[in-house]
Amino acid sequence: MSWTVWYIQAILQMARAEAKDLLGRLLSEPEYELDAAWGLFQMARVENPSPVIWPRNWPMRPKDFRLIWKVRAGQAEVEFIEPVRSAVSALVKNHIAALLAERTASEHPSDYDHRLKQLAVALAELDGKASADLVLDILNMPETGKWHYGSWPCINGLEALLMQGVVLPSAKTWEIVEPIIQHARSQRWNNQELALVTHVAGIMLFTDDAGRGIARIRELLRENLLSVEGIRSLARALGYSRCDDAVGLLRELAEDKVRAQHLGDAWIDAVAQLDTQESRELLLSFVDPSLPSVPTALIAHYDGKLVNRLTEMAQRDANIHRRLFALAHSDLSPAQAKLLGKVLGRLGTIDAILCALELLKDDGTGGASYELHKAIEEIFVEQRPYLDSSNAVTMVPRSSNAIRSKLLDMVQNDPQRRNSALALLNEIEEWRMWHGRPDGEPRSPTLEPGFSWPPAIGM
Repeated sequence: MSWTVWYIQAILQMARAEAKDLLGRLLSEPEYELDAAWGLFQMARVENPSPVIWPRNWPMRPKDFRLIWKVRAGQAEVEFIEPVRSAVSALVKNHIAALLAERTASEHPSDYDHRLKQLAVALAELDGKASADLVLDILNMPETGKWHYGSWPCINGLEALLMQGVVLPSAKTWEIVEPIIQHARSQRWNNQELALVTHVAGIMLFTDDAGRGIARIRELLRENLLSVEGIRSLARALGYSRCDDAVGLLRELAEDKVRAQHLGDAWIDAVAQLDTQESRELLLSFVDPSLPSVPTALIAHYDGKLVNRLTEMAQRDANIHRRLFALAHSDLSPAQAKLLGKVLGRLGTIDAILCALELLKDDGTGGASYELHKAIEEIFVEQRPYLDSSNAVTMVPRSSNAIRSKLLDMVQNDPQRRNSALALLNEIEEWRMWHGRPDGEPRSPTLEPGFSWPPAIGM
């Protein structure tokens, strides 16, 4: 095992400002060139007080696809010190140029390929936009070895260019990744090699022809070249791809009953993140019977996330808000009614709760849920912070005669919801017994002549 990385860390700790010349000389030594290149990368970065990732491991960091669009808009993922970054980039680029010249004159040019690809990753992290063509040319060098040692450097290099704001040319990128796919196909028993395909799928969604990438991803899915975790990663990437075809592929993933069981939060977040008319309709299909639905197995354990996303949509868009209210009077399935009741409860307004009460049914097929019950409780019992404590509250009664009147009307006039309404009225009275009654709230509901209280339920 080499101790070079430790020596370089010591050099940077003791004499960071003077380390450039020494690291530049180490570049000329094949044994040390890669660690020297990453030492130059570390030297050019603004020091980060967060836990240090070994510079050589930096390309393997988890990639946040949201950053791609921020970087393209001018917000860098990594802050560099200028002109130090320009100087060290020039050192790495000049060393790569020297290796390319040696490779051209060599009887065994393939001996240089792996070294060049690893150095190209460092150059991509340092100078991605200005050196993109050179990096792509190096990554496109054919792999001649049995084990495809260059696959991961190719993946890391392409991802580094994306994180530097480069819009990858689709044709050139496919030339680089197709041999990787062929290799993974021949090693499909090896999960580490199949992980390459997951990265390829994510990369191809951010080229200048993402539509072609999605068409090819469909082929990879038909071949089952993406693992369960790969499917989730693909869903997350689709959510940030801003591609017109992304919603269609997300729907196809959800319609596969086997894959749908493993998508969960990633799928819901991806559809919501796209935030197009088509994606909003796809999320609304879980509560709207007029829209083509997707299997409910998708949200078997993740309906809380879907409730949050639908609530956010309703809060942003008045049309969706009105649409959800109108759906409470529609012919909904039990699953749709329950989910809609949770959304209305999460909205938490008096109007939303009154609308949610329309979903109740005494036979248990309506919209009753724990979330709706808690929303009603919060209407009638306020939790005020106690002094300066962050985890202690005082329970204070609040009045809502509109909800009490609605429940009373249901008890009197709605045989399908009578028992459910009466149970809630009784619950409200229990809260009053525990926490008191707000000023001005009548002890008993206002009753019409001839109506006895409590009503004779079930007689």
